Amino acid sequence: MGDGFEYFRDHHVENMERMFAAVSDLYARYWDDFFHFAIHEDPGESRERAFERTHRRYMEALRIERARSAADLACGRGGFANVLAHHAAGTVLGIDVSPAQLAQCRRFQRPNLAFRRHDIMRVHELGQRFDAVSFLDADCYLPDKGLAVERIASVLEPGGRFLLLAWCKRDGLNALQEELVLHPFMRAWGVPGLETPSGYRRHFARAGLRLLEESDLNEAVRPNWDYGYRRAVEGVAELSAADLPRFLWQGVVQGPDSLRLVKEQFAAALYIKAGFDAGFLRYVLFLAEKA
Repeated sequence: MGDGFEYFRDHHVENMERMFAAVSDLYARYWDDFFHFAIHEDPGESRERAFERTHRRYMEALRIERARSAADLACGRGGFANVLAHHAAGTVLGIDVSPAQLAQCRRFQRPNLAFRRHDIMRVHELGQRFDAVSFLDADCYLPDKGLAVERIASVLEPGGRFLLLAWCKRDGLNALQEELVLHPFMRAWGVPGLETPSGYRRHFARAGLRLLEESDLNEAVRPNWDYGYRRAVEGVAELSAADLPRFLWQGVVQGPDSLRLVKEQFAAALYIKAGFDAGFLRYVLFLAEKA
């Protein structure tokens, strides 16, 4: 018997196209252009200030000012790729599999910035190599995390840096804990599975990547979970059924499945905070370098 996530694993490109065609504009309204989390030093500081410092930390980790070529995987609406390009010495390529997300990237016009529709699971087919690769908050959507790390490593130049911000499940969870707390939001968000921190360490080692840093950032990103929860509650309070169709991307066929995906985002935001509060969901930074 399957676990109910077979479709997400077997049809991950179709799943992501469908998912983000339905929810991209919804996230833009109730979150912002950065789908990743801000790292807070002070829980009371503004999101804008926290994001500025977070992005500086990431760019220093990637050595972006020295990178001749960089890639932002699962670039979404293009916000972080644009930040990278503003500071990069060379070129930046943002890739995403979702046409709905990429449609928003046209706002960013820089001579050293380009966007391309491409599947991360086929990143080795890009025909390019990079000195720096970022992959923020989207690893959970990939059907085979180990294979993805191997293929990302294959496009890194020697000495190249790979920055991964991963949504991990805690090591040692039992099946019932996962089913009760993690599976509800995973189904709503089309997530085929979550890796553990120890699993990622093994993937890096097999791919020939040297792990430079591993940081569990759960407490530092707590304001993001709280913010997402508040925004979900506010959305439920202010929306009516008549509002939902306007969030659908114009390129998607409007139907009951698309509207269901929009509605499920609000319940998912509540469940995901429960996963965080229980300690079952971990937000982990990995910085690795290719030998």
